[in-house]
Amino acid sequence: MNRHGGNIYDVARTTGVEPGDIIDFSASINPLGTPRQIKRAIRDHLRDIEHYPDPDSLQLRNRLSETFNVDPSLVFCGNGCTELIYLLPRALPFARVLIPQPTFNEYERACRAARAPCTVLPYPLLESDNFDIEPVKLVRQALKERADAVFLCNPNNPTGRTVERAALEEAATLAAQGGIYFIIDESFIEFTSEASAVALTEGNPWIIVLRSMTKFYALPGLRLGWGVFPSRAASALTAMREPWSVNALAQAAGLTALDLTDHRDRTHVFLSRQKVRLEKGFKDLGIDYVPSHANYYLLRCRRAPLIIKGLKEHNILMRGCSGFSGLGDRYIRVAVKRKRENDILLKYMALYL
Repeated sequence: MNRHGGNIYDVARTTGVEPGDIIDFSASINPLGTPRQIKRAIRDHLRDIEHYPDPDSLQLRNRLSETFNVDPSLVFCGNGCTELIYLLPRALPFARVLIPQPTFNEYERACRAARAPCTVLPYPLLESDNFDIEPVKLVRQALKERADAVFLCNPNNPTGRTVERAALEEAATLAAQGGIYFIIDESFIEFTSEASAVALTEGNPWIIVLRSMTKFYALPGLRLGWGVFPSRAASALTAMREPWSVNALAQAAGLTALDLTDHRDRTHVFLSRQKVRLEKGFKDLGIDYVPSHANYYLLRCRRAPLIIKGLKEHNILMRGCSGFSGLGDRYIRVAVKRKRENDILLKYMALYL
């Protein structure tokens, strides 16, 4: 778990600080916290833990299919989006997978952990272009290298950059024509103004769209993800997965979350104000950042290791990015949090520049 942000427990064990006293900028979770309606739903369903959960998450899948206008048989729920990422190369034994760099590390780890040998083909992104991904070029490169699948994270983690809708549609068509899986991870899409790619799955048996409820609804301790898969992929995942991976409380939380239609607007208004505040702070401190469409920033700073170490001594966690392929120790990823916490971040970063 030290490969990721959000491990406040390890820090608490090593420093003796209570987890609640740690300000965690290393995990990009909605700063508004878990909606009270979801907390109420969890309390109302506590008796459900006396029984095994529905292994098929059928009620949640039906609601997702209604909300996103997709066939429920193509909707698959998991213990966070990461479970689905790891299931994919196990259920669909890819031989060659193209993965941009930098991006979410678990794509590569999942491919390398699969039982069948899988070659990971790196696709370096350019720092001079803010590590932007051009999806059509990405898919063309996958076809050129005879890949079975290609991953695209939109918005990309850790950069927060999104891709244009028209380019995404063109890339999806190109992938279908070439017969390769185009896997689009939208774990942070709800933090942006971009439309989901779920609609692109209609009539296209090569598109897979992964979604997360963990980040936007602040459920990292509960874990809930879902995706839309072609029928053959959905069947393969069903045959491969472990039973009961989505617990009863997570299913209840997901059903409630789908009713919170105003949560996105409130989140966007809140984030827009705090992002303006953070960006001004970064500029005042002379810290270079990648303009982000999501709820986190990729910072470029020569003294990044010193800043990370120094802030940790003040019980403030940041995500060092040297573990991301394509990045070095000059990079830090920080989440957007509430005003007080953002001000504390800027205050203590100034001490180590």
